Amino acid sequence: MQKSAMKTEGNARFTAAEWRERRHLAMAYRMIQRAGFDDLTYNHLSVRIPDRPDHFLIKRDDELFEQVSASSLLSSGFHADDPASPAGRVSPGGLVIHGGILEARPDVNAVFHTHSPANMAVGAQKYGLLPLCQHAMIFHDNLSYHDFHGFEFEPRMRELLVRDLGDKDVMILRNHGVLVTGRTVAEAFFRHHYLEMACRAQVAAMSIGGVDRLVWPDEKIIAHASGQMAARGIVDENGRDWTALTRLAGDVCPDYAA
Repeated sequence: MQKSAMKTEGNARFTAAEWRERRHLAMAYRMIQRAGFDDLTYNHLSVRIPDRPDHFLIKRDDELFEQVSASSLLSSGFHADDPASPAGRVSPGGLVIHGGILEARPDVNAVFHTHSPANMAVGAQKYGLLPLCQHAMIFHDNLSYHDFHGFEFEPRMRELLVRDLGDKDVMILRNHGVLVTGRTVAEAFFRHHYLEMACRAQVAAMSIGGVDRLVWPDEKIIAHASGQMAARGIVDENGRDWTALTRLAGDVCPDYAA
């Protein structure tokens, strides 16, 4: 009864479009935490507010991923000095990375930034992401790299991030982590999942020695596999995986939707 009342309050406070994105984003935070991709209160996932496209939703600076709920998400403008930005409650890195990408890329509606042991390890490897498994081939020709220039706390770093991402959907941040974008929360979630799986596989494969001991697929096969996935598309909110995750979230952490 109490959960139902909380959901009603959320619907009353926000437009239907915003409430839908709040629930999707909160669920993504919870499911990424459950998969072990989070890092204390650091890292962020964000989504553009549909009926206020110059604003986005992001977690509070002092929240763990497992504490995020639909109603706890903050609404922010793209810059710290925006009157709509909640002063001191969104991390500087959140504003630089998420605000910067969402402002510069109107085709992007969701931005995920994480640093897991696996994606940091790949970001520290000279060759970057290698096409060693199916998951990695998804990112053929849709991946860029960003050299480390220090912690992304300074507004000037927005330009560097935007420049290096270009028109790609995914970027490996050297010596840092990854940045993944999508048209929807679900699209960003699954891109992030596939990228994380590819990074974990690469770290495991590299444990046997140098790259000369690895099996390399033919370049034509890599391009063909990438084209297959591009034609099929990343799974969205109507796909079986997102539907299954929604059921799981309802079972293990129903308060995400409050």
